Amino acid sequence: MQLNNVGWFEIGSDHPKETQEFYGKLFGWKFLDYNDMENEYHNILEPGQKYPTGGILGTNSTDKKIPEYSTFYILVQDVPEMIKKAEEAGGKVIWGPVTDKAGLTFVRLEDNGGHQFGMFSSPQ
Repeated sequence: MQLNNVGWFEIGSDHPKETQEFYGKLFGWKFLDYNDMENEYHNILEPGQKYPTGGILGTNSTDKKIPEYSTFYILVQDVPEMIKKAEEAGGKVIWGPVTDKAGLTFVRLEDNGGHQFGMFSSPQ
């Protein structure tokens, strides 16, 4: 994967099983349970791909309800450094940064127009 390109997409759903069924039937996506998150999470394996390229987050799977959404994540070298750059450009952090058990660090932001996107970096 190349830095500063879209490296992941994500769908947040109150009904993740139904969402999986829809996209599975429509595009032939397969789903892999991912247990390193507090919320229910399923990695998406697109046809012909060796590794997951996206995920479905259960937005009702913890005490704190998250609004439903779909978004993309940009692979970056250094999440904290890029957060500073985003804030200097008029963006703001919605949540995070968070580092999972595998060492991936990710953050969700809004751009200067209020559009959500995310950034992530792999373990150093």
